[in-house]
Amino acid sequence: MATPRGRSWPESRCSTSRPSSWVARSTRSPSGSARSMPYISPRWTISEGAVGERLGPRARIALAFPRDPTLTPSPMALAVFWSMVGLLVYVYAGYPCLVFVLARLRPRPVRKGPELPTVSFIIAAYNEEASIAAKLQNTLALDYPPEKLEIIVASDGSTDRTDAIVREKFGDRVTLLAAGRQGKTIAQNRAVAEVATGEIIVFSDATTVYRPPSLRALVANFADPEVGLVTGSVIHGQEVNAAVVKGRAAYWSYESFLRRHESRFHSILGAAGCCHALRRRLYTPLAPDLIGDVVQTVKVVQQGYRAVVEDDAVVYEPAESTTIREELERRARVIARGLRGKWYLRDFFNPLRHPWFCLQVLSHRLLRWSVPLFLLMLFVANAALLDRPPFRAVFGAQLAFYGLAALGWALERRQLSPPGLTVPFYFCVINLAPLLAVRSLLRGERKATWETARTEPGPARG
Repeated sequence: MATPRGRSWPESRCSTSRPSSWVARSTRSPSGSARSMPYISPRWTISEGAVGERLGPRARIALAFPRDPTLTPSPMALAVFWSMVGLLVYVYAGYPCLVFVLARLRPRPVRKGPELPTVSFIIAAYNEEASIAAKLQNTLALDYPPEKLEIIVASDGSTDRTDAIVREKFGDRVTLLAAGRQGKTIAQNRAVAEVATGEIIVFSDATTVYRPPSLRALVANFADPEVGLVTGSVIHGQEVNAAVVKGRAAYWSYESFLRRHESRFHSILGAAGCCHALRRRLYTPLAPDLIGDVVQTVKVVQQGYRAVVEDDAVVYEPAESTTIREELERRARVIARGLRGKWYLRDFFNPLRHPWFCLQVLSHRLLRWSVPLFLLMLFVANAALLDRPPFRAVFGAQLAFYGLAALGWALERRQLSPPGLTVPFYFCVINLAPLLAVRSLLRGERKATWETARTEPGPARG
């Protein structure tokens, strides 16, 4: 249809790219000329009359090719997409930046002193015949007055030669507390209640190697009356060239950054199980299925004291798990016990009474453990937005990231660990663990004991 001042555009130039369901509509302008509405159909006319002559080429194209209403992104999908992006950015970048700034703006330095109180050094052990002798030699070599250092081995039902080695080689300097298999937490409870006499209790694992000055560095913090618990700085071993081991080392570097800065302005959320000390009078006996280094830390803060990090108390912890399965089981176990501990301490998490600590728990623990849900929702929302090029690019990046993780998983099973695959691989491993932890809780599983690669049970010997 021709207009008084224009000409019809051939149907073949435009109709092939638009759905046949679109309907052409025309109106007449006040001047009397026919003018097309910005609504396209296979049969349509663009006027180059009174309106068209005043528009540039790009404006006329925009008028002729309006955005298809059916391609408008879903507001819900957009809201979910950007909410998940915001939460992920906050968990992995926003919160670290926040604690870094708070540590600079609100520092609370610890007043250290030269006092040397009596110390009970407790080593929880289960089937540690391969490492217990070296551990005790390392402990006896610590730079601390022997008359003020009490060493206790809490053997949790060991079936190998752990108990015999302690008695035969170190009986004159080390106290052995042997009991049935009840778990690490109960072994520590008994050691504190039945044997320990020191003002300060130090907990360590049988494989952890302390540098000689580490014990003095830990104890120096208790000169500050506000400090109730101190944890050391742990170096995680990379003896095995495996993606799991490398990934865990990278993860702990990130985790150590958070703990160090949380300590500087307030308190940490959990101590390192292989190296932490607390005032004996603040110790709380715990149920066997609770993780002591996390719950004890919160109980100390609940009693009005701080829990801090001592960077000079350096200890070395060899790789605990080297396979995917071992690492998943370990992470899931830690998270499950951590969630159970948070529920046990739920009355303390009152944001009106303890705002900073509640912010730390939410940001450092609960939101991070929710990352698998965030990632799933991000993936689904992104899939609903594929009509837009930017969202297609993000979706492609997600697929590539998960593809690299899957490749890293496959190569890890063949004992190969290409450097570029460590981050995506371990990121997916640690974010699969919360799902396994939740499944364990829903099933009602409550584990107080577990096996590691170095402590698999064997027949009792001598």
